[in-house]
Amino acid sequence: MSPSENSQPKPGNRGSRHLSQAEIVDTIRQAILANNLAPGQRLIEAELCEQFNSSRGTIRAALVELVHEGLVERVANRGARVRIVGLEEALQVADVRLAVETLCAMRAAERISDAEVETLRGIARRMEDYATQNDVVGFAEMTHLAFETYVDIAQQDVAKEVLARLRDRMAGHRLRLTYRQDRPRTSLPYWLDIIDAICRRDPVAVRDALHRHVENIKQTMISLSADERNPSPMAL
Repeated sequence: MSPSENSQPKPGNRGSRHLSQAEIVDTIRQAILANNLAPGQRLIEAELCEQFNSSRGTIRAALVELVHEGLVERVANRGARVRIVGLEEALQVADVRLAVETLCAMRAAERISDAEVETLRGIARRMEDYATQNDVVGFAEMTHLAFETYVDIAQQDVAKEVLARLRDRMAGHRLRLTYRQDRPRTSLPYWLDIIDAICRRDPVAVRDALHRHVENIKQTMISLSADERNPSPMAL
């Protein structure tokens, strides 16, 4: 895909000052995670220099950092582009994330306070409301809030950082899955099981609930990929 002038991330209302490398990295990262920069889209250094009012050296350093995060890749003779994460890699990332997230969720079940139990159960009730309304955006926000809540309860800072990187790496697949119209009702029972197990302070039940949830995610990703390769006549 050849990017147009409007397809690159914009620095926003930052005046004419030079942006720091960290600001550039964050802006490009957010554009990728929001799918404003699509997988395979080229990131042209000259255009980025102009848009961010920055030197080529700073832009190159920012792109190197994004390469290390797994969001950008360098292609021989073509420069940088948004990294394409294939199905097989996404499934492997899901397995690794499951292992790390299980650690956090089980630890949360061991540490959770009575007040935190009420917080998580309140989030579960809001999830149910959004699922009933088939509010995809609201439901997605609640699932992310639940995830952040039990990871924070676990107090595993290294695991939290790893999970953030893994989540970002699967951004494209996650967006396709999360914002399907049928996802709230399909996903709700799994989330309720996870939250209930944490609130009951049952680490084994937490582990089993998370495994069922991730297995459903993986199977849905496989189905979506197959549908895209072999679309039905109705979809053409």
